[in-house]
Amino acid sequence: MEKYKKINEKIKKGYDLARKEESAGACEIWLDAWEDIKKVLLEEESKDIESLEKKYEWHQFMTNYIQDLDMELESISQTEDEYLKKRITYCEEMIEVLNDDQGLTKENARRGIAASHYALGDKEECDRLFGQWLSEDPQWGWGYIGWSDCYSFGTRKTEPDYVRAEEIIRMALEKENVRDMEDVFMRGVEIYKELGQNERAKELEREMKRLKRQPNTVVSQARIGRNDPCPCGSGKKYKKCCGKN
Repeated sequence: MEKYKKINEKIKKGYDLARKEESAGACEIWLDAWEDIKKVLLEEESKDIESLEKKYEWHQFMTNYIQDLDMELESISQTEDEYLKKRITYCEEMIEVLNDDQGLTKENARRGIAASHYALGDKEECDRLFGQWLSEDPQWGWGYIGWSDCYSFGTRKTEPDYVRAEEIIRMALEKENVRDMEDVFMRGVEIYKELGQNERAKELEREMKRLKRQPNTVVSQARIGRNDPCPCGSGKKYKKCCGKN
């Protein structure tokens, strides 16, 4: 039990630092805890992160901790490029220890990986990853949104590219049975307004309203946990953003 206690102490200290908005310190100690967790999973031949939930009374659910670490890495990487590479490595490792019930967390991690490559200036790798994942799951609405966001938001070093963003979001608009289609429409509206194509934006708004009126239509299929990153892309937890009400 001593090894669990040491990991838990690091996780708790990370939360204390995060509350003080000391992101770098929180990330470093959480990443240190993550290294310990990987060793424990290997030693105990555990299949996924949830297997540790029942073995100790953790300061925070392990599934919350791994998502909070990703969000903290995203936050500090907006000003510190070194954390972009750390986020890529962490998200790749995190995906490997998530079970099939944690599909949304996996999708968010994938978005984090590709977006970090884009922020590092590697647009080709960003495009390759999103292209690969969307070929495997063409109905992944937030995949198109995340990919498009890279171009529409730009980075500290690059200006937004709304033309490319529109090309990507149009891929989703032209497909059938895309998940979270309302969110896709909303992103499309924003992009077309930025491009000055107001009539197209109004057309999408009308289509979105029609979609909502259709009986038995599931507009947003993904179940968002209170501690999941908000799918609006704000970087906040869902409970502190769109889910606060």
